[in-house]
Amino acid sequence: MMKKQAASPRSPRSSLPQGDRAVPMVFRVLTTVLPLLAVLLLISTLYLFHLHHAHHDPEDDTSDVKHAMGENQSGPNSVGGSALRHKMDLANFLLEKYDRVNQEMGKSEAQRAGWKGGDEQNFIRLVKEMSDPQKHGGAVIDGHVEGAGHGHTINSQIAGNNGTSTSLSKRANASHGMKVQTKLDLPPTSWKQLQQELLDTNLLPKPIPRSRTARGHSGLPRNETPALVGAQRGQINCPDTHPRVQEVMSSMLAFWNENRGERDEAAVYPNTHLYNATHPHPFLPKPLPPFNISAPLASRIRRKRYLTFEPDTGGWNNLRMSFENILLYAAISGRTVVLPPDQNIYLMEPKKGEKRQGRNYFDIFNLTEHTELLRRVPIITAKQFLELEGGDDGLVPLNIYNETFRKTLWAITEECEDRKKSDVFCDHLYTHYLNHGQLADISAEPPHQDCVVLDTDVFMNGPEYIDKLSPIIQSRIKQFCGDRRKVYYNRTMHDAPLWHFETLDLRYRMLVHFYSQTIITDPVIDNFYKRFIRDYLRYHNEVMCAAGKIILALQYEGYARDSTVGASMDLDSELVGGYSSLHIRRGDLQYKEVKFSAAEWYENTEEIWKPNEVLYIATDENYRPWFDDFKKKHAGELRYLSDYKELTDLDNIDITVYGLIDTLVASRGTMFAGTWFSTFSGYIIRLRGYFGMSKFSNYYSWDERKYFMHNWMNVWEGSLYAREYPTSWTSIDGDEYVTNDREGTNDPFKERAGLAMTEDDSAPKNDKPVARGVSGRPIEETKAVIGARRAHITCDVDVDDLAYWNEPQGRRDYIFETPYRETSPGQKPKYLAFSMDGGGFNNIRMSLEIVFVLAAAMGRTLILPPDQPMYLLRHDAANRRRGLAGFFDMEGKSFKERVKFITMEEFLKKEATPGGQFVTLPEEYEELSKLSREGCDLMKVSCGRIHDYLTKHGTTPNITATHHQCFVVDDSMFHNGVPGKPESAKQFCSSGHREMVYLTRQMQEPQLLYIQAGKPATRMLAHFYGYIHFTDPSYDNYFRRYVRDLLHYRHEIFCAAGKIVKALQSLGEQHGFRADSEGIGGYSSFHIRRGDFQYRKMKLSADEWYNNTKDVLMKNEFLYIATDEKDKSFFLPFQQAGHYIFFLDNFEQFLGGIDPNHRGMIETVIASRGRAFVGTYRSTFSGYINRLRGYYGISMNNSWYGDLEHKTIMHEWSNVNLDTYAKEWPDAWIGIDSDVKPAKDKF
Repeated sequence: MMKKQAASPRSPRSSLPQGDRAVPMVFRVLTTVLPLLAVLLLISTLYLFHLHHAHHDPEDDTSDVKHAMGENQSGPNSVGGSALRHKMDLANFLLEKYDRVNQEMGKSEAQRAGWKGGDEQNFIRLVKEMSDPQKHGGAVIDGHVEGAGHGHTINSQIAGNNGTSTSLSKRANASHGMKVQTKLDLPPTSWKQLQQELLDTNLLPKPIPRSRTARGHSGLPRNETPALVGAQRGQINCPDTHPRVQEVMSSMLAFWNENRGERDEAAVYPNTHLYNATHPHPFLPKPLPPFNISAPLASRIRRKRYLTFEPDTGGWNNLRMSFENILLYAAISGRTVVLPPDQNIYLMEPKKGEKRQGRNYFDIFNLTEHTELLRRVPIITAKQFLELEGGDDGLVPLNIYNETFRKTLWAITEECEDRKKSDVFCDHLYTHYLNHGQLADISAEPPHQDCVVLDTDVFMNGPEYIDKLSPIIQSRIKQFCGDRRKVYYNRTMHDAPLWHFETLDLRYRMLVHFYSQTIITDPVIDNFYKRFIRDYLRYHNEVMCAAGKIILALQYEGYARDSTVGASMDLDSELVGGYSSLHIRRGDLQYKEVKFSAAEWYENTEEIWKPNEVLYIATDENYRPWFDDFKKKHAGELRYLSDYKELTDLDNIDITVYGLIDTLVASRGTMFAGTWFSTFSGYIIRLRGYFGMSKFSNYYSWDERKYFMHNWMNVWEGSLYAREYPTSWTSIDGDEYVTNDREGTNDPFKERAGLAMTEDDSAPKNDKPVARGVSGRPIEETKAVIGARRAHITCDVDVDDLAYWNEPQGRRDYIFETPYRETSPGQKPKYLAFSMDGGGFNNIRMSLEIVFVLAAAMGRTLILPPDQPMYLLRHDAANRRRGLAGFFDMEGKSFKERVKFITMEEFLKKEATPGGQFVTLPEEYEELSKLSREGCDLMKVSCGRIHDYLTKHGTTPNITATHHQCFVVDDSMFHNGVPGKPESAKQFCSSGHREMVYLTRQMQEPQLLYIQAGKPATRMLAHFYGYIHFTDPSYDNYFRRYVRDLLHYRHEIFCAAGKIVKALQSLGEQHGFRADSEGIGGYSSFHIRRGDFQYRKMKLSADEWYNNTKDVLMKNEFLYIATDEKDKSFFLPFQQAGHYIFFLDNFEQFLGGIDPNHRGMIETVIASRGRAFVGTYRSTFSGYINRLRGYYGISMNNSWYGDLEHKTIMHEWSNVNLDTYAKEWPDAWIGIDSDVKPAKDKF
């Protein structure tokens, strides 16, 4: 049952009782009359709108489609158009007048309630309080945001029930690059309303693909980050959040990766045979087996290997820094971490009256329920530790104490105080630990500063090996440690059952960044642990979600205050921006030299900000008038955490984590200015580094250190805690030590006002680079496509994103002439005829591709067979025969210019009549001509007449793609009779031990070659690139481009498919499933073959289909299913799991006038555009979908098969083998724009 919706907080209505109002009569009259006039004008407007649409052509069947796709069919000169425009203007004027009158009424009410005039903000707040329905008996706003339905039927979604068609039109407009032509208000104060506003106005940014793990300036090229193979960006989960919004929030805030990458997940040392999964590297303990968090504690920890520690005495960021070191040492030594008891944390006091006054690390970080972290570093509480090891045979037995002291220790494990006179003095427990463990003799506090060195050889061989270290390593250690004492990690430390860090004592304090305290001499392991801290030590979702809400509100406000019609949010590729931020530390900071007045803060930072920029201030200064001197000089708004109390529901969030929310919000500003010496500011800058932000976006307010972050600084060159160092985030996904960044010295923010970091969505799609996704290569490696452009699809809707081919091709391809053509002077044309395969359409297509390439390679004119019935393509009862030109775009300019082809009727007219090369008797000619014109039947005598003619006059080469054979084209073999690159041919044909057949001059001699692809002995059921091999890779790639760019479906197929893709994406977008920058995704797709499929093992039940693939899908993701299954109830398991499922017949409104035999091709294209695709193994239909996905540049890591045996087979690159039609291989699309064999590093 739907809850009643509350009025918008921007509504002018007041909820004061009527008796409390004393409103002048003129206001009452105006507020009554003006809305009535506006309503009357709007009614007349609707009539004119109807009048206009009544004059459009009733025979135009495309009008409904145009409306659904968001096309505006009216114009300035249409019937009623001018009057419509004037009526709308007048109605808007009256409504604006109504708003102004209500504002005056509000001021009058505010004055009566105590407002004395002056500060407008005070007036706004006062009116808001007066109109708060929760304070005056109004309805409570329902904060729940409905997501995608569970098990819903989908016909109503397409048909436009419940307003869906309107949303579909809006989303279609957005996908066409159209902007909402409205000036926005300030952000709503409720989360539900803010989400709705972002969705309705199409302002929600596009999420970042999870596979894009290299972040901004901190990332590295993929070929330099083997550790990231298989990695994905992390995600956050927020209640009451629309899926689309949540996906964007994850893109913005998840600086970590999960999965972390195959190598990091396995934690196996990669560079030597000495260390592997069986024999782990000494600094990379083997992770515990996966476990459920409810499993018994003793089964999911490392027994008899513990690390205990004491919390730092400072504020939260001091504790965090210390804890990062603890976590690092526990991970390296393979220990279970024992957390200290709950206790008060400096500057993180809970609310008065809270029963639980103490806090712990798990209150801040997601520790005790993070199973992937716990597999690598088990973490338990002090109480759990005593339960496990406090017994008589435990590591820390309690039997040496009397009953009273034992009870005291148990009480301390619950909560303690750092006060000697306290009944629960923390030190009693820590002393107990130390009495049974080994003290960690490590300190970061002057004058006892230590530098911890981890070197494998020293660890394995003892301290005598220190002098044997290579000069490079010794120099690196000396430079890193400087004057600090070098502490080499050794067996004594490693083997101690209990290792205790007395970090509460100043002598052993660990106030230092983990990466500046410890050096691991192997850079691979060093970077592994930098990623370890980045990926595992993160705040709870509650903090992340609150920060995400504020960030979106700030970005919305920045846009609303500074936008012009048609503008977009000023965000960069990592969705950073829309506002800038400061951290102003005011409290008891001991460094007086960095405590400035508000005026000094502005003067020291004013050139950083745009004039009207919204600034978010993270601060401990709660007295807002203190900021007035800053506010007077800065034209933009100043925002604080308290401004978002309602939006984030702060009252229900632990007050001790408010600072963490501040940290995250400040870390996402376009520019940031912090407080020098503050570890709070320092951590903000580290987060900004994790997000990949430019070093030039970070400043300090202290003039002496203002530009400190703009230069690279190694950890040995300054204070080890006053700031963070770029070595903790820069290039840590690589395997090398990093001693500088890649930004150089050019500050991109010098002219901030003119900076445009967002992509220009209004640019024509054809101007995009022709390199597509993982299939493309840099332009310097692809000279063949110089001059090429992405093709345009003829359609009444812009669906050019679906054009995977180039038109025109590159200049070099356009003038290419095959070296194997006939070049004799006066030579008559040579032909290649073929019969069609007897299987389904995709079998026919595969066969066509082979003869298509053979004809082009040999310079022969291809003869198209007559129209004839095709298996499974007989849906048009009036015309059951089809020709290849009915499916492929053979009428286009490029095809006609580049491909030499002729119809059978044209061929007979030219060559079977007197003067031709293959003359026949008049009677036979008439019969053949009629058959070629009207079509024939392959299974009947009629097509046999043409077969007999071609057999009589032509030569059938002894070649086949189906019977253990490969066809090799080698320049030397053709011209000289000797193979020039035999190894290349041998390597290609060795898969399946195939017979090698070369293209020779002898094979080229006949004037007419006839490939009988419809006969079993000479069938061509294979992929052209798996059967034909050019030993020159530049030729090999040329012909792969030739097939890609010229042998594609007709435009009407792509047009219909494109409309359906847009409809699916528009519907999906409303539920949080958004397409990427190439228009891929917004839904996932299946091909489920059910009919007369000969491979019985591939015919799975519905439950098998779902259970085998549910891990591939996102929760409640929209699914498009291409299938020959007539009973749609078969797919009930997908619906029961919460997925919206769609079939082609749900989109009949887009299929009017389409050849019914095109439906399968349309489904191929639709399925190819899904985020993930799951197909039927051995189906050539599924195979071609994967080929199209490859052409689009989609990674094969997002392609799967439904049966478990072959589920991930597309994720592996293997050589094309004998069974070449069971699936497709990435050879067909990866790197084919270059002149070399494709690399197998990414596909």
